[in-house]
Amino acid sequence: MRSDRHAILLLTAALAACQGDPRPPADASVNIEDSAGIRIVEYAGVPSPPTLSLAAEPFYTRGTQEGDYTFQNIDEGNLSGVLYPDGSAAVADWGNQEVVRIGPRDRSFELIAQAGEGPGEYGGRSPRLIAGGQDTLLAQDTWNRRVLQYAGGSLIATVRLPGANDETGSLLHGLDGDGHLLMTSSWPSGRRESSDGRWIAGRMFRVDLAGRTADTVASYDQLPPEPTVRTGLPLFRHGGLASASGGEFVFGRTDRPELVWRRSDGTIRQIMRWNPEPVYTTLEAWERWIACMRHAYLQDPEATEAMVEQSLGRFEFLGDEPEPYFGRIFSDDRGRIWLGNFTAFCYKSRSYTVIAPDGTWLGVFEPPEGFALLATANRRVLGVETDAMEVESVAVYEVVGW
Repeated sequence: MRSDRHAILLLTAALAACQGDPRPPADASVNIEDSAGIRIVEYAGVPSPPTLSLAAEPFYTRGTQEGDYTFQNIDEGNLSGVLYPDGSAAVADWGNQEVVRIGPRDRSFELIAQAGEGPGEYGGRSPRLIAGGQDTLLAQDTWNRRVLQYAGGSLIATVRLPGANDETGSLLHGLDGDGHLLMTSSWPSGRRESSDGRWIAGRMFRVDLAGRTADTVASYDQLPPEPTVRTGLPLFRHGGLASASGGEFVFGRTDRPELVWRRSDGTIRQIMRWNPEPVYTTLEAWERWIACMRHAYLQDPEATEAMVEQSLGRFEFLGDEPEPYFGRIFSDDRGRIWLGNFTAFCYKSRSYTVIAPDGTWLGVFEPPEGFALLATANRRVLGVETDAMEVESVAVYEVVGW
C-alpha cells in the first residue's frame, strides 16, 4: 500500500517574475502596507479567485501503453516529481526504487538513478527531487544525508550535507539565486516537550554546493509542545510547514491563516494573512475516516481484526480543535505558492490555492478524483493518475481557468 495511506498524522531562485499573471478581483477587501520594510498583505476575509481545472485532454500520459515505464508506487507527498518548463518530467517511483525522466515527444524513458550503494545511487526508497535547470536534477538522498546532482541523466556531483550527523536531519526545498540549497531541519522524531510552553523551533539554512558549507539564516515554529494529558492520537497534529519559492523560504503554521516569505538570508520580505472561518472535524467525518482506515489495514493479508481494532483504538475524536488551515506547501517555476488544504486518507479531497509572490490569490485548483498533484511548471501540472484497479500512471495537463 502507498506510504501516504498509512500516514496517520498528515498535515503532511531570486524572486521569480510573474508578469502576465491575472489579478482577479477578490470579494474580500485587502489592506497592503509597509511595516519596517516588510510588506504586509491582509485580507479581511477569504478571496474568491477563479476555479482552475485540467484541460479536457492531457498533454501526454505515461505508464498505460506498451513501451512505457511501469510505475509501481509514487509517494505523492514527498517532492517525488519535477516538471520542467518544456513539459518533460522526472519522477521517483517508491515501488521500483528508481528515478526516471519522461517527456512528451516519445514513449521512451531515461533511468537517472536507483536505490543502492554505488555511485549515483541513493539510500532508502524515495529521494526528494528539485530542478536545477532544464537539464539538471537535484535528488536529496535523505538516508545518507547527501544531495546527488545530475545533468543530462549523468551524475556530476555528490555533496554530503554539512552537519549530516545532526539527529534531526534536513529537508531540501529549492535553490536561491546564487545556486545555494535552501533547506530546513526535518521534524524531530519522538515526543518533544517544551519547558516554557512555546513551539519547538526548526531552522532554515542554505548550503553552498561549492564550499560544502551551511549557513543557518533563521528559526521558525516547527512543532507545538506536546499536551500534558492525551488519551489517544488525534486525526491531525498542527505543525510548521516550510518550502522554497522563487529563491526564498516560505513558512506557515497550520494553526494560523498566515504565510511568511523570507529571503535566502533569513530577512522577512512579506507576510500575508487571511481570515477564514475555522473548520471543525465532525463526528460523521471521523467515523468515515475510521471505517476507511479499517478497510486499508485489512488489505494487509497478515492483519487480523483484533490487530486492526487495537491500532484504531489508539485514536481519539477531537471535535473542539480547529482543523489545520492548510496541509501542504510547494511552488512552481514562477514562484507561485500552491497551498494545499488539510486532508487525510479517505477524509477529504485535496485542493490547492495558488498565490502569487506578491500575495495575490490567483486561483483554486480542484484536482479530479484519482489525480494527485506532484509538481507544476509553465501552467502545466504533473500528477499521478490511479485507476479503479489501483494501477498508476503519470500525466501532464495544461491548467485552464486562469
